[in-house]
Amino acid sequence: MSVAIQTIHQQASIKNKQILKSNFMKNKMKNKKIKHFNFLVFAFATLFSALNFSACSPEEEEGELITTVKLSLGVAGGTPSVYTWQDLDGVGGNAPVLPDTIKIGQVTTGGSPYLGMLTFLNEQNGKMEDITLEIKNEAKDHFVCYEVSSITMPPVGLTITATDKDANNLPIGLSTEWKPLGKDFGVVVVRLKHQPGIKNGTCGVGETDVEVTFPYKVM
Repeated sequence: MSVAIQTIHQQASIKNKQILKSNFMKNKMKNKKIKHFNFLVFAFATLFSALNFSACSPEEEEGELITTVKLSLGVAGGTPSVYTWQDLDGVGGNAPVLPDTIKIGQVTTGGSPYLGMLTFLNEQNGKMEDITLEIKNEAKDHFVCYEVSSITMPPVGLTITATDKDANNLPIGLSTEWKPLGKDFGVVVVRLKHQPGIKNGTCGVGETDVEVTFPYKVM
């Protein structure tokens, strides 16, 4: 710091001390009133904060944490394969564990489709919370979207159709039918949408709770 700046700070300090000294007795009685007023303000603010906190449920405070997404896929009567995406430490931590490539055969016209079932879990800190149950219970506010991107040229096509519906007859997307029409490979992007009061059967509205990409190959 330069000498000039130090001098300015010293002069300002001396002046402030003189002002404080001259006003000390004058403000003594006022301070008593101010302290009492501040106490009332603090008490009111504390009460207001407590009321605000109690107005929110634990779910609203913490939100939905999804660390694991499992896709079970297989033909009716067969043993399904399970493909898992997992990110236990969340955003900013270690890279998530990515799912293996989904490998399925072609479905001929009139043939039985593959049956898909999604499970959403919170496995952070060693616990096991099934978020899927909450999605089912609040089906009118949730929608699972599937976006298929074929890398084959020209695209052969893989259709994924939700088989479950909510009370308003809109798709939920936890249960699905997969119909691969020919040899193909690409990715399926799965999005869990939160759409309270605005669900309309499309992915264009609401917030995305979790998004996972599953690579696939039709053999």
